[in-house]
This record gives sequence, structure tokens and C-alpha cells, in this order.
Amino acid sequence: MEVFDIYVEALAEEMLPLEEFLRRLKEGRYGQFSEDDIREFREILERNVSESAHVKGAELGIPEGEVYRVIEENILDIRATFERVFGWL
Repeated sequence: MEVFDIYVEALAEEMLPLEEFLRRLKEGRYGQFSEDDIREFREILERNVSESAHVKGAELGIPEGEVYRVIEENILDIRATFERVFGWL
């Protein structure tokens, strides 16, 4: 099972915040994953944030510049969380 799938399952079960999920992942609670697996998970999260913001922005008529600002803020937050937990991106 990939890290993203485990994350979705954890969210469904207990609405686990990303940082807590990453701490558990680092502790090995979900198995052993390489740095590449974890980086791939971060990249998937970032893509999902971007895609969701574009869809929602179009639905709500939000200006493109505002959509990009929100995407950037969310991606920076995701990256900061990964850096706090793992010390790397």
C-alpha cells in the first residue's frame, strides 16, 4: 500500500492532522517507507491541493491570482510540516 492510500484511510478513520500522520509514519506505525516514497506522498498532496483549488476556484468564480495565492500558501504549509517532522523535503 502506498503512503497516500494509508493517509486517506487514516483520515477516514480518525480525521488525523497531517503532522500527526507524518509523526506516526516516521515512527514506523504504518510500515517502512523510503525517503523517495515519502517525497512522492508530499508531491501527491501538493498536486491534489493545486487541482482542488483550481476546480473550486472555477466553480466559485474566484480570480486566478487568488487561487494561485491559496495554492502557494497551502503548499508552503505542507512543506513546512514535512520539514518539522522529517527535517527534509
